[in-house]
Amino acid sequence: MRRRCPTAARLAPALAGLVLLFAPAVAGCGKSGAARLAGHWRGTKVEGVTPDQQQAANDFALQTEILATPDAISVTTPGKGKITSRFKVVREDKKSLVIVTDSDGPKDEQTFTFDDERSMKWRVVEGKLMTFEREVAAK
Repeated sequence: MRRRCPTAARLAPALAGLVLLFAPAVAGCGKSGAARLAGHWRGTKVEGVTPDQQQAANDFALQTEILATPDAISVTTPGKGKITSRFKVVREDKKSLVIVTDSDGPKDEQTFTFDDERSMKWRVVEGKLMTFEREVAAK
C-alpha cells in the first residue's frame, strides 16, 4: 500500500507544537537581559532625593560599583563593602531588566533600565534611581 504525503492541515498541529517547544530557546539567542547587565558599572549620580540629600547621595553613588556576569552580580557600596549573589532574570523588555537574587530572595525584585549600551539606571527604592556608566576596557 502506498503511503500518502501528509497535508498541511495534518502537519499544522505538529508544527505549532514544535514552535511552542523551541520558542524559548530561539528567544534566548539574542542579547539577553543578563548579557546587557554583564560588565563593570560605576555609579555617577542619584535621582529622586531632596536637594539637601543630593550631594551625599551623589557621593554614595560615586563610590558604588556593580560587577555582573551572566549569572551573578556583585555590588560594592561604601560601608557594606562587596556583596555577591547569583541572580535570575524575572522579566525583561527592550529597555529594562528585572532580576531577583539568591541573597535577597524572590520577592525583592531589582529593576535596571538601560538608556543605551553604556548607561543604566537602577531603581534602588521606589522613586530613587542610581545612574551607572559602563566601564570600557582600555585597548
